[in-house]
Amino acid sequence: MHDHGSLLAEGSIRYAGISAVRQNFTKLFDALAWTDAISGAMARPLLARRLEALIRSQGRGDTFILSDENLLGLISANYWTGRLYPAAHRRIRMLDSLLKGREAHYFLSIRRYPDYLTSSWLQLASRGKAPAFDRYLAKFKPDCRGWAEVVADMAAACGADKLTVWTYDWLSANPARVFGLLAPSVAFVVPDEELRRDVLPSLTLKGLKVLNELKPHLSANELKNVARMMRGFPFDEPNPRLEITDPGLVAAYEDKYQSDLARIRASGVELYD
Repeated sequence: MHDHGSLLAEGSIRYAGISAVRQNFTKLFDALAWTDAISGAMARPLLARRLEALIRSQGRGDTFILSDENLLGLISANYWTGRLYPAAHRRIRMLDSLLKGREAHYFLSIRRYPDYLTSSWLQLASRGKAPAFDRYLAKFKPDCRGWAEVVADMAAACGADKLTVWTYDWLSANPARVFGLLAPSVAFVVPDEELRRDVLPSLTLKGLKVLNELKPHLSANELKNVARMMRGFPFDEPNPRLEITDPGLVAAYEDKYQSDLARIRASGVELYD
C-alpha cells in the first residue's frame, strides 16, 4: 500500500502509512479506549477530530484505508487477561462511532495458534517485557477465548456483512490477491520477490539467550534496539527458532483453530481460508 500511493490515488483511495496512523491516532485511541465507558463524552469528539485530520491529510478520495493491528488491542492486554483481544466489541463500536455515518468495512487476518502465540510472545520479548514462554502459553489454553469469539464480537459491533476475515495461510499462498479485497479498483504490481518472501525474521533461541543475558545491563530502549539487531544477526547453525513442541498441545490448538474456522463460516462473515 505504502509503495503504491499514486495508484491508490488514481483509484480514489487514500491510505496513511503505519507510522502516521500510530502517531496521530492509534496511540490516543488505545489510551482512551480503556476509559471510554467513563470519559466517552469527552474523549470521542477528540478522537473523531484526530481521525478526520488523518483522513484529510491524505488528500482526496472516496475510500480511506485505516490499517493498524493495534486498533483491536495490544498483545500485552491479551496476556494480562488470558483472552485474545478481550475488548474487540467495545473497540469496534467505538471506532465505528467516530466515522460519523460513513460506510465502513472491517478486515481481519487470523493465524494458527502455535504460530500466533509464538510470534506474539517474541514481540513482547523483543521489548524486554515478556514472561517465561511456558508461563505465557499457560494463559492461553486451547479452550480459552480465541478467533471465533473475536470475530463474533466484531460482527456483533459492525454487522457480519461488514466484516471479512482471511487466514495467514490464504495470505501467504498468494499475497497479491489480498489487494483485490482491499482495493479492487487498483491494478497493483507486486514484485516477485515480495510474493516469494519468507516470513519476516524473528528472534531465535540464541538471540533470546543473548537478550536475557543483557537484560540487567541495558535500558529498555537499548534492549529494544538490540532485539532488532538480533532478529537479523547471522548466528552459526544450529540456531533453531522458538516453537511449541508438545505434540498434544499442538494438536489441541489445531482442533481449536479448525473449530474456529467452522464457526466463522457459519456466522455469515466472509472468510477466505
